[in-house]
Amino acid sequence: MKRLLQLLVLAVLILLAVLLYNTLTLPQADNRVADLPELHQAMDEDAMVERLASALRFATLPEQPDAFVGFHDFLRASFPLTHQTLSLKTFGHSLLYHWDSQNNCPPQLLLAHQDVVPVSSPEQWQHPPFAGVVDDDFVWGRGVLDDKGSLMAILEATEALLQNGQTPACDVYLAFGHDEEIGGREGAVKIAAWLEQQGLRFGLILDEGGMMLPGSTLGLDRPVALMGIAEKGYMTVELQAEAEPGHSSRPPERTAIGDLAAAINHLQTHPRPASLSLPTRQMLEQVAPHQPFAKRLVLANLWLFEPLIIRQLEGKPETNALVRTTMSPTLLEAGIKENVLPATASATLNFRLAPGETRDSLQAYLQNELPENISVTSRGAFLSDPSAVTDIPSATFDRLAALARALPEQPVVAPYLLIAGTDARHYQHLSDQVFRFMPVSLGQDDLARFHGHNERLPREQYPHMVRFYTGLMLGR
Repeated sequence: MKRLLQLLVLAVLILLAVLLYNTLTLPQADNRVADLPELHQAMDEDAMVERLASALRFATLPEQPDAFVGFHDFLRASFPLTHQTLSLKTFGHSLLYHWDSQNNCPPQLLLAHQDVVPVSSPEQWQHPPFAGVVDDDFVWGRGVLDDKGSLMAILEATEALLQNGQTPACDVYLAFGHDEEIGGREGAVKIAAWLEQQGLRFGLILDEGGMMLPGSTLGLDRPVALMGIAEKGYMTVELQAEAEPGHSSRPPERTAIGDLAAAINHLQTHPRPASLSLPTRQMLEQVAPHQPFAKRLVLANLWLFEPLIIRQLEGKPETNALVRTTMSPTLLEAGIKENVLPATASATLNFRLAPGETRDSLQAYLQNELPENISVTSRGAFLSDPSAVTDIPSATFDRLAALARALPEQPVVAPYLLIAGTDARHYQHLSDQVFRFMPVSLGQDDLARFHGHNERLPREQYPHMVRFYTGLMLGR
């Protein structure tokens, strides 16, 4: 017994030594900060904000092509030097600009999209969604966050540099799709195919995605800039249940609606397994040096504490989405009359696929998991497996991080798994350095404004976004 106790004590001491060694040998936090240009003479902040507001007054819905014609006229009038200097190629309503630097280095590709999602309940907005209202604190309007804020900031940066007589460090391409919200098939897909035909490879591709958020979600006392290095896949399926129709006064043991409800409930109560994907693991490792000692010890030893970390992340919707494939029932259809049992009932489920999951593996899981009387059919053109994961650390990531730290918030920068989808997935074969980041600081309550009510951008944030893109183009 004494010998066993000695071995147990020795094992505990060895474990403690390993934990402490891993904690104390963590790499030091990278605090390098880029030098962002001021460009005071070329940047009239009030005028920039007003141009952004004007851009929001165009209801650029994919199904309303006339709005894009007016929007393009507005862009030409608002950014004359850009349209005089950069070449422009169109793909339907999508735009591809090229700024020739005359330098022999890998080009940069900056992405944004013109289109916005519809507004379902305009009466619930504080200001009309397409009025482009500016007050003392915010710019209000559909698309200001998703994604006209980024698009306009990129063009403002281009125009300011031209006014200042500056050119980019390397060639810059600006790709502005018109159908990102419905899959990007006519915009981003065709632009990407054309770029590939030209034999272009990019040193950097940057799209919307992560942003600066309060660090409290990750246990930080500083804002955190989440730099997307991958995005989840997207798959929509229709479940359909069939049963004998009849009179509601004599219901059978099983009904189409009841079976469908049971199937949905089963999937909700038996979610896909949780795990730390590479992007999420790297995010935790990146923030570890900024944590108090106890949390730093945990994050430095994920080999031991991974189950604990996963349980903690599962506790909130925004972090649960980082560790598993998620499911959201979004549409239901059944019945023709209150006293008639329907022969069929269907539901539309939207899945966001975590790295390691594929559309094929999810389809197989659903078919095996659900009863035979529930059919499973993939729906829609907006389908994708999880993206490739950008390999970091890299010089490109370090440069983006230094630019982000130059913003007034001085955030901690961390890689991130984007839980939504972007046009970037259509371009990933053109670069091994694909990132998803918007240089804007938001609160947790702002996340619901994406595709929701009262979309708004803090007015003071917009000039910072513009300066971020000027620094990026200048190679800072």
